[in-house]
Amino acid sequence: MTVRSHRADDVVDEVGVWLAGEFAGRLPAGEIDRVVKLTRLDLEGSIASEELGEMLHRLGRARLQRILDLAPATQVRIPRAR
Repeated sequence: MTVRSHRADDVVDEVGVWLAGEFAGRLPAGEIDRVVKLTRLDLEGSIASEELGEMLHRLGRARLQRILDLAPATQVRIPRAR
């Protein structure tokens, strides 16, 4: 593993943690991780390496938000008092 790829992996991990915190409770952790990893693959070779963190966060967040927007609203059931 090169120094450059190690740094990119650190950036991906950091963005993953940030987005997991933002979307926790609304999307499963596995789905957030999958979106972050696929987004990194989409960006690889398309942008300058120093821009990876910001672009990954922006695009990953937009994709996760789109998933939420397309998903049917979950119904919150409040149990009746006895």
